[in-house]
Amino acid sequence: MPIYEYRCQECRAEFEKLVFGSGADQDIRCPECRSAEIEQVYSCFNGVSRSSDGSTHSMSSGCSSCSASSCAGCKGH
Repeated sequence: MPIYEYRCQECRAEFEKLVFGSGADQDIRCPECRSAEIEQVYSCFNGVSRSSDGSTHSMSSGCSSCSASSCAGCKGH
């Protein structure tokens, strides 16, 4: 059961919701203003992979604290 992130289009609050099944049949509302006008926000991830030679490589889909496409662009700030 995935946890999805949402943003309210009315009050701009961001929140997470545990979604069962496809989520299409659920009435998801903003916990702040109760609006049903929400949009899904796509999460970033970060991970480390290890090569066969033992070296590690960082993988990232971006930071939430800046607009860079990877943390290498902003040095993780």
